[in-house]
Amino acid sequence: MLIEFTFENCYSYKNEAYLSLEAVKKTKIKNEFERINKYRILKNAIIFGANASGKSNIIKALSTFRELIMRNDKEQNPYPTFASNTEPITFSAKIVSEHQVYTYSVSYNQKAILREKLEKDVNNKKIIYFERLADKYAVIPEELQLLVPKTRKDSLFLITAKTFNDKECLNVFKWFRQNLTIVSAQNSYISLERLYKKQHDKKFKDKMLSFLQAADFNIIDFEVVESEWPDPIRELLKESNSNFKNYQMILRHKNNVGNDECFSLTLEAESDGTRKFISLAIDLLLKKDKTIVIDEFDNSFHLELSQALIELFNSDENTNQFILTSHELNLMDTNLKKEQIYFTERKGSETELYSIYDFKSEENRSDYLYFNRYRNGMFGALPQILIGRLKAAMED
Repeated sequence: MLIEFTFENCYSYKNEAYLSLEAVKKTKIKNEFERINKYRILKNAIIFGANASGKSNIIKALSTFRELIMRNDKEQNPYPTFASNTEPITFSAKIVSEHQVYTYSVSYNQKAILREKLEKDVNNKKIIYFERLADKYAVIPEELQLLVPKTRKDSLFLITAKTFNDKECLNVFKWFRQNLTIVSAQNSYISLERLYKKQHDKKFKDKMLSFLQAADFNIIDFEVVESEWPDPIRELLKESNSNFKNYQMILRHKNNVGNDECFSLTLEAESDGTRKFISLAIDLLLKKDKTIVIDEFDNSFHLELSQALIELFNSDENTNQFILTSHELNLMDTNLKKEQIYFTERKGSETELYSIYDFKSEENRSDYLYFNRYRNGMFGALPQILIGRLKAAMED
């Protein structure tokens, strides 16, 4: 699970931005996982804001941090700085991996890792596991000292230590690789290979169909089959001796005219909303204890479905954590805690990120709807639409 993420000088964020998934102390226990040590971790957070205000850039920043950790040695470090400046990018994430709380921080520029630090919680106290300043190590376990010369100035020591099976570094790496799923607005990828293998599990298939039907999709069956690659791709795979298989999903729908007739559609022929919901259903039914980040979560969903999903995300039955961006303002009033609601606001070329709980007047209020107060300008982050200029631009 993600407890907090901070970043600076990345995309539209010049100054440090802070996203916390930790419940505020002394507040009512609601929409949370079971306590991990001293931490009360929220099951989800939703980020609202005007178009081009920087919502997606939070997800891009987290994705960049993941890319930095996962990159191939031949690749350059990703470096999407604010306004393309040459200052360092800084990332820090506090996570739970293998029942241990870690804080991993990095500051770097295009040519070198400038700072790197891994901390772990021991008896509710933060202990430095290793700390690096350029090529100097202020703190490092004795058994890892031999790895220092093996780490290039542009590479992470975390990755060097992970490669040599250091437990703590491996746990952090595994979280970014296996426990963090990022779904962009352009990509709601469905692992058909995984679904191909699971479709013969009757219990899973029944749960999947029940889940789809409960959300008012009239899908009564599905099948995933192996299919031929298009000719150009098939030729490329043949030349490279690759054995990647192609899969196609076929969904069977019940006709709504009151008879028993059915019809079939391929996944590609389904609507954006259906494809997106199937992807989400697979995550909910097959993944456990993951952090799933979804950009433009409600896009292609009816409000009733989006509201039901938020309720599901915060339910006892759900074991995954969700971080979402949304334009659907009504989702503010889906029984969320104040610290689960974030806003992005663009000031000039810079983005600011803040939550409702940052407004002191809101700390102990629970007797009104956030949507109305947002529309009345109480929380900022409203788009400034100049309708007169829009009309003038259309004039001959």
